[in-house]
Amino acid sequence: MSSAAQLIKSPLAAPFTGGVCDLSKRSYFADTVAGAITFSFANRPADCVIFEVEINLVSGTIAWPANVRWVGGMAPQNLQTGKIHMFQFRRPQSTGADQWLGSYLPNY
Repeated sequence: MSSAAQLIKSPLAAPFTGGVCDLSKRSYFADTVAGAITFSFANRPADCVIFEVEINLVSGTIAWPANVRWVGGMAPQNLQTGKIHMFQFRRPQSTGADQWLGSYLPNY
């Protein structure tokens, strides 16, 4: 079984099946979205502090968990279809809270 440190180094992306990012399996997720999707983050190992999600947006809308805090206080808006969108989630160590800090690079 791979440790979380090994998974962070892995270049292989896992799909986010039904919007679920299983953090025990990978730290990089990539898939296509064609319709409304609500993400959730599951099975976080204790040493998982950062992971990434790559979305090829064909159509639809994206919703994120309530425990994600975004730059500027607002989840990404106006993501263009037909583009790739990159999201990074970092767990703040100083607060000890069950939250993620989200950032993104849209519309590639």
